[in-house]
Amino acid sequence: MIRRLMESLPECVARVPATVHKKLLTAFLAIAVLLIAVGAIGLLVLSDSHHRAEELVQLQRKIAAYRQLQQDTTGQLYSVASAMLLPGERSLDATLRQLNQFTYNLDRLHFVAKDEVEVLRQVRKDFDQFIEMVSQTVELIRAGKVVEGDRLQMAQANPLAERLDRIMNELVNRAEIEMVDRIAASDAAYFHSRWIVIGFAVGAIALALILGYAFSWSLIGPVEAMDSRLKQIASGDFSQRVKVINRDELGALAENLNRMNDEIGRLYRQLDDANRHKSQFLANVNHDLRTPVSAIISYAALTLSDPEDHMSRLQRENLQDLLKNAERLLALIDSLLDIAKIEAGKMDVHVEPIDLADVVQHAISTFEFSSQKNGVRVRSEIAPDLPILNSDREKLRQILFNLLENAIKFTEQGEIKILASRQNGCLKLAVSDTGIGIPDKDLDRIFAEFYRGQPSVAKKFRGTGLGLTIVKKWVDFLGGKIEVTSKINIGSTFTIVLPLDYKGSPSQPREIGPV
Repeated sequence: MIRRLMESLPECVARVPATVHKKLLTAFLAIAVLLIAVGAIGLLVLSDSHHRAEELVQLQRKIAAYRQLQQDTTGQLYSVASAMLLPGERSLDATLRQLNQFTYNLDRLHFVAKDEVEVLRQVRKDFDQFIEMVSQTVELIRAGKVVEGDRLQMAQANPLAERLDRIMNELVNRAEIEMVDRIAASDAAYFHSRWIVIGFAVGAIALALILGYAFSWSLIGPVEAMDSRLKQIASGDFSQRVKVINRDELGALAENLNRMNDEIGRLYRQLDDANRHKSQFLANVNHDLRTPVSAIISYAALTLSDPEDHMSRLQRENLQDLLKNAERLLALIDSLLDIAKIEAGKMDVHVEPIDLADVVQHAISTFEFSSQKNGVRVRSEIAPDLPILNSDREKLRQILFNLLENAIKFTEQGEIKILASRQNGCLKLAVSDTGIGIPDKDLDRIFAEFYRGQPSVAKKFRGTGLGLTIVKKWVDFLGGKIEVTSKINIGSTFTIVLPLDYKGSPSQPREIGPV
């Protein structure tokens, strides 16, 4: 259920008929609104906490005012009692000054306890009477009527003071109880507000993540699908089509990709048909050419071997040129036949034990005459620990023959070395020469069909341009790789790495791609 929901969200966003820019802008605005909402909730919670803190401060001020008024009442009675014991102008003046301060504290109580209207009205009334009684008591004492002042204080001032003290105690107790309740309510409100903020923040984060997931995968999904499809196209698979439900630029891009896939597939099929027809044509033509050329070579060789020598010197030279050119034509036909076999798509691999030293020595012996004719020395170095190789002898022989022939052709003096060793469980075979070298710009092109280098080189050195192409195909076919390094007028080195044990089955065909 959740998985289906998570899959449907990007699909819903993808189906919205809007551009990618508008979708992204909508997502950013939604996230911004969520952030603003979280900030607004936080401000509301802070405002409520501030209001509760102000209420607690107001209660503290109220309690302080109550206690101050209570102390003033007690102090006023103490002052009057002191004045009675020690009547004098200084003590009486001090008592009257305390009455003025008493009035100020009462006014302050009215300011901080505005909600206690009825109680404060009664307190004001009682305090007015108390002040009046204290004032009369002070006047009687000042007039020398201490006894009458004492009676007035005992009869009226003291009961008023006691009642005021009792009222103040009640007010203080009620305010303290209210403060305790407010503190408890503030704690509860704090926890409640905290969970509201946390919940809203978590909800906002979850919504932001959901929006981000939906919008991002509505874009990433099609991009990944098209990327996967492009890889399939690059590998030659044109049978699939990318499915993108987006109604935006990505949907249009997917439609264009499908059209491109269909067009490339059509062109690829046409090229494949043309390549197959070309390969068939080469095979047929080469077969038809090989028969008369082989007859010409056999006749020329037979004629040159006549022991009675009925030919003149000029006729023999012409016949030798004929034989040489016929052999070159036969080599070209054999190369074209090899290319035709490769492009046919299937080749046979005959795996057998191979002593590489024998193959190398046979190759050197085959090209000994041509190398000595050019004044080039060919030598080999075979590592003694090199084991028996399990591979295709004929293809390995052709690889070595083509490389050696190529080295002799482009080396006018010096030497050619064939080095064989074991490296990381593989055969490393290197053929190096001291020939004319290969320009750096041509290193990536020398394995292409019919490429013979620069025109000046192609004129001077004859060849078909297929030898290295065949080498590269056979090396790849046997599971190896080939590299070349070269410097102009110093020489070239072709290095081949092949597995010591070919993993295919003997005499089993293996498909390879066209050249």
